Amino acid sequence: MIAYNLSLEYTLQPGWMAPFIDGLREGRAVARVCASCARISFVPLRTCLCGGTSGTWKTLSGHAGIHTRTTGTDGDFALARFKGASGFATVRLADMPPEATLGILVPATGDLPQLILGPERTV
Repeated sequence: MIAYNLSLEYTLQPGWMAPFIDGLREGRAVARVCASCARISFVPLRTCLCGGTSGTWKTLSGHAGIHTRTTGTDGDFALARFKGASGFATVRLADMPPEATLGILVPATGDLPQLILGPERTV
């Protein structure tokens, strides 16, 4: 056997999820509204649970309730339900106190879009 190092460089295009990805970069929660049943999914579903494959985009408030959370060597994460959407999303927690049960989507840091939930801002 001959060992050979293979280096790959590629770019993934956001495709149909472009509104969602752009929203993450800007700290906006952009959800998909199914044209068949009106289910609002965040994180967007390409094919809705009803089987529908077309839909529109809707910007949510970005507020989310924390269902459960965990702490690991690479940070804090949670399962959260975003206000106005069905289902749950896995999010990274940023500067969230352990007792926090609510948060808001914050802009992603770095090159990759990420779901990051931070403390709710008070006005």
